[in-house]
Amino acid sequence: MDESSTAITQQAIKAAMSCNWEEAIDLNQQLIELDPKNIDALNRLGRANFEIGNLLKSKKSFESALEIDPYNQIAAKFIKRIEICRKKGGKKHSILIRNNQSNTQLTSISGDLFIEEPGKTKLIGLLKVAEPQKLSLLSPGMAVQLIQKNRGISVTDYNGDYLGVLPDDLSSHLLRLIKGGNKYQACIKNLKNNTLSILIREVFCSARFKNQPSFLDHLEATTATTYASNNLILQNDIDEEIVFSDDEESS
Repeated sequence: MDESSTAITQQAIKAAMSCNWEEAIDLNQQLIELDPKNIDALNRLGRANFEIGNLLKSKKSFESALEIDPYNQIAAKFIKRIEICRKKGGKKHSILIRNNQSNTQLTSISGDLFIEEPGKTKLIGLLKVAEPQKLSLLSPGMAVQLIQKNRGISVTDYNGDYLGVLPDDLSSHLLRLIKGGNKYQACIKNLKNNTLSILIREVFCSARFKNQPSFLDHLEATTATTYASNNLILQNDIDEEIVFSDDEESS
């Protein structure tokens, strides 16, 4: 990849992370003109068109990526997602996520669920985040899963692809609460450069922790979040149909 392509690629990734979808479309089209077999650019172009509701162009980009690489999981997963959106109608973003208590299903949820609330929500910067190419396919407001491990909690997207991990101290704290019966949901709150922050919300408190907030002020100092509040943007107007994992135990 020459210097020109490298510079445009970085701009394209930055545009996607900032949700500047029109700019992302223009930049990725430039990359594809330079190299029609640029799979990453095709995936990003598909994602950008998906976000503005142009499902036909989105599907065409992902299909082109699959023609070049039949095993491209990003393209294959997005095509399935596009088909679900088309069946549900229009620009509605539909996300299928595993639910370990029942068969896979769709349930409606408002973006207001992720408004910050003292004691019940926690804004946290993930550690060991995934590569920028994967992050560029994400957007604020997207649901993520909290996956319990033996020694911590990892975060994945709706397809189970790795995004990052929670800091050890917060993982230990949440694992104790989850094992005690509490339940949590999470979504992407902000993307910036090579960092990713999520908002975690308590959605059920067990009787055991009735008088104990899930998140205390003194825990704030232990987080890796360094974003200014005016840079933390949640797209509350996104109309999504999602079902979350109940933080199933996995090893």
